[in-house]
Formats: sequence, structure tokens, C-alpha cells
Amino acid sequence: MIEKTCDVLGVGIAAVDDLLTVDKYPPANVKVPVLAATRHGGGPACTAMAAVAALGGRAVFVARLGEDELSLHIRRILAARGVNLSYMISDPAGRPYHSRIVIDRSTGERTIFYDNRFFEPISAADLPDGLLAASRVLLLDFLCEPAPVDLAKKARHAGVPVIIDMEGRSPHAVQLLEQVDHLVAPEEFAQWFTGERDLFAACARLAKKNRAATVVTAGAAGCWWTDSPDRPPTHLPAFPVEAVDTTGCGDTYHGAYALAIARGFCVPQAVLFAAACGALKACGRGGGWDALPTSRQVCELLRQRLAADDPMREMIDKIEQANVVPIEKKVAQS
Repeated sequence: MIEKTCDVLGVGIAAVDDLLTVDKYPPANVKVPVLAATRHGGGPACTAMAAVAALGGRAVFVARLGEDELSLHIRRILAARGVNLSYMISDPAGRPYHSRIVIDRSTGERTIFYDNRFFEPISAADLPDGLLAASRVLLLDFLCEPAPVDLAKKARHAGVPVIIDMEGRSPHAVQLLEQVDHLVAPEEFAQWFTGERDLFAACARLAKKNRAATVVTAGAAGCWWTDSPDRPPTHLPAFPVEAVDTTGCGDTYHGAYALAIARGFCVPQAVLFAAACGALKACGRGGGWDALPTSRQVCELLRQRLAADDPMREMIDKIEQANVVPIEKKVAQS
């Protein structure tokens, strides 16, 4: 039996984000002073892997990058945060997305301007069979074509559950949804794909495909989820926090959800864990990846917000134990 040395294998978009903070997002044709300017790592799958590492998980990220300034920057900050880059594909033509993000200080909301002209996607042939076999789950993102259908098929053929951050609105989205075990999609995609404005109805329609879980996220409005096409979606309200910067909250949610599934959490626990992580990212200080939550912070938040008799509090012990005892030893002991 191949040893599971990777909790979450992430494949998808790497980005370098230049964040500009303004007092309030402006209308057209005005001049606005910048209050702060910082550079951070970004990209859905890339940020998700940084979040997995911050939470104490073993993350591997695969992308096709070159030796340009942006590629070297993203490699350097991922490595500094403990993400395994051993399987990164070196390609002189490849570069990360380059995003310029304007943050409205009055609300914490952001507007993203991204440049993906030089990004080269990963193909199924780029993923070694041994890497898949050693991974507990695969996390993919889909923002624009090409859709990673072949990657998802290869993982499922290898018996590795596929979790996807689904944003791309294209005909290939239908094909990709057929290969997903855990669908975690933002409200905009769910509404577009189903034609339903109501998120309960949108989640229910997305869940008609029999998969392990269907989750629709809606930021401060919380999320809707179900683990069966026969079970009506459940609404989980967001943790009430004072948002500082919502950049990367959804990506953090995806990484946390994937880590929870990798560690054997049930779907309700994974959703709650991910919601706590997303909330902590929103109110975190420092911006970008510096605001990614740790498992200790998650446990503190859950202790504060869950009633003493809430059965979900047992998850706190599971989180703490997972970061003390290596997963392989836990499996051997069970």
C-alpha cells in the first residue's frame, strides 16, 4: 500500500496579487490616493494550498512556471510557507496570473483585475501516477478554459476524491461537474448554472448529480450544502466577524474544506471548519497570506461560538489531534 504523504494535492492557478487599499472604491474619472500597497501570493488553488499548510496540513502544489520575476516570487513564498513544490513543472513560457486588486477599506470588499495571458495550464500527463497515489484528495480550480476534465478523470480513476473550486462559466463546466466528488462553488456560478436566484434552490439543483457533497458559498450570507440529492440543502450562517479584507476568503474556504475531507471529517464538519477558516481570513490582519488562519485560531473561534452542548464541538479535539499525531500513525492505530 502506497503511503499517503500528501493531504491535499492542488493543481490550478498561481497568481501574484498586487493589493491597493483605498478609503472607498471610486466611481469613474476621479483621482484617489492609495492608502497601502502590498504584494502577495494568490490564485484559487495556490492560495488554497497556502491555507492547507498554514492549518498544519501537507500540501503539494503543481503549476507550470518559468524563471521570470513573478514565477520566482510565487515559488519563493510558497516554499517559505511549507508547501511542497517538488512536482512543479518548469516551463520558460509559463507565468502566474498577475492580479491588481483594489480593496475598499470601508467595506473590506475588493475588485480584481487579472492578467492571465501567459499562464500555461497543467495537463493530466504532467501529474505522475505516484503523486496521485500518495495524495488523499485532489483540489482543482476552474476559472476559464481549458477545463481540467482530464485531470479530474485521472484522479478518480486512481481512487482519489476530487474537490473543485468551480467558477468558470462555459460548456465544459457540464463535463467537469460529472467528474467531481465534492463541488464547492460560489453563488455566482450556482445561479448561472442552474438559473435559480434563490441559493437553496440553486444548491438543490446542483446536487441532483449524486456526489459526496455540494456546497454553495455566499460570503457573509454563509453557505448552503447537502451530502445527498435526496437531502434538502442546509444553510450554515457565516461566522459574524468584522471584515478587513475579503481577498482569498473563498480560496481559504476551499483549502480548509479539502484538508478536512483529507483528514476524515464528515461533510457537516468540513463545511463548519471551512466556514470558520474563511471568517478568520476575512478579519485577519496583515493582508494576503499573512492573514491565513492557523488551526489554533480555528479551535479558539469554535470554542467561542459553539454552545457547550453542541455535538460539533467534538471537531475541536479532532483538529487538535490531527496536528499532533501524524496521519499515517493514526491510520495504523485505528
